[in-house]
Amino acid sequence: MSDGHALRARVPGQSVMSDFVSTQRQATPRTRVQRLFGRSPISGENRVRYRGALGELLVGDALDHLGPEWDVLHAVPAYGARPDEGYEIDHLVIGPAGVFTILTKNHPGEEVWVGGNTMTVAGVREEHIDTARAEARSAAALLSAAAGHPVEVHPVLVMVNPTKFQVREQPDGVTVLTSRQLVRWLLKADRVLSGEQVASVSDVADRPSSWRTPSVATQDTEQLHRDFAEFRSEVTIATRRRLLWASLAFVGVCLAVWASVAVIVVRLLLG
Repeated sequence: MSDGHALRARVPGQSVMSDFVSTQRQATPRTRVQRLFGRSPISGENRVRYRGALGELLVGDALDHLGPEWDVLHAVPAYGARPDEGYEIDHLVIGPAGVFTILTKNHPGEEVWVGGNTMTVAGVREEHIDTARAEARSAAALLSAAAGHPVEVHPVLVMVNPTKFQVREQPDGVTVLTSRQLVRWLLKADRVLSGEQVASVSDVADRPSSWRTPSVATQDTEQLHRDFAEFRSEVTIATRRRLLWASLAFVGVCLAVWASVAVIVVRLLLG
């Protein structure tokens, strides 16, 4: 497989899934008792990787609905002016509305607030906006150099399934959306590129050399998905078991309270 095809073949969340699976394979197995009581198989920093992979997979699935006028690359490895300035674009979207780098952040069950260039998640300030802006700026420089003409890139920061999402004011030059808003926003945006321009930028983006990437290693993504699905199934089973034990504990408490009340009532009646 050529480097170009290797880049095209990359899947949503590929790097973070690979890191997660590799780390999880080395984790200490749970005991039978831990499995019985639903202890999660994932702990520590790998929880962040797992959550990140789920977010990128969800956004990748959503982007599949953009239609034939659009082109999407996932997990694009890129390098800046120095070899140690490597980073990865979660999703690169090219279509009639322009070129977009999409940074995905998965914060389920948390409140997200945006006020200009300030973002907080669960009340804690995050630097996601600055990261999204820097990635788009670097991508624009790399694509422009490879294409031989200016290529504008707009950064989009996508928050996956927050409990509450409030944008008082959009940041300068960055669009912050939820995963549910993303595709509709892209499709409704003004057209700025013709079909030929989309194809031209896509051709440039397909080349690893455009991203100063020496080579793109091929990977069995089908096996990667199977490995990730295996651990995902374990997490689901563990969650269900914890809920079951919590439900049983609740029922037990209710029965104990009922029994205590019954004893008191009987004593009062006999008293």
